[in-house]
Amino acid sequence: MPNLEILIVENDPAMARLTLEAFRDAGHTSPIVSLPDGDEALAFLRRTGKYSERPLPNVICLDLHLPKKPGLQILGEIKRDPVLKAIPVIVVSGSDNPKEVREAYELHASCYIRKPDDLEPFMRFIRICFEFWGSVVTFPTIPDTQPI
Repeated sequence: MPNLEILIVENDPAMARLTLEAFRDAGHTSPIVSLPDGDEALAFLRRTGKYSERPLPNVICLDLHLPKKPGLQILGEIKRDPVLKAIPVIVVSGSDNPKEVREAYELHASCYIRKPDDLEPFMRFIRICFEFWGSVVTFPTIPDTQPI
C-alpha cells in the first residue's frame, strides 16, 4: 500500500490513541499525526512554526467538537484555502445531529461518520477507511506553496 499521510484531529486522548491503534491494526505503517485542537491542526496544515517541514496529509480525520476552534470552522477554513481544499476530510463525530451533518456536507466534507459506540464497529470503520483511502483512491497533487 502506498505511503498515506494521515492527520487525526481529536481532542479526546483515548479516542485519538484508539484511532491510531486502529490504523496500525489495519496495516498502516507510516507515521500518523494526531493533534488535539483546531488551532494546532491549522498550524500544521499551514506549515507554520514547528510544522514548517511537515508534509501535508492525504486525508484528514476531523472531530467536530474541539477546543479553541470547532471542527466545522476548521473544515470551512480548509475548504476555502486554495492549497488545502482538495484534501479529503472525513468528519468523525459522536454527534448524529442532522444540522451538523448537513453543515459538514455543505462545507464539502468528503464524508460524515458517526463514531461507533462499540470497539469492533470502530475497528471495522477504520479498516474500511484505510483500505479505501490507502489503496483505491487517486489523490490530486497538492501544490508545494504556503496555504493562505
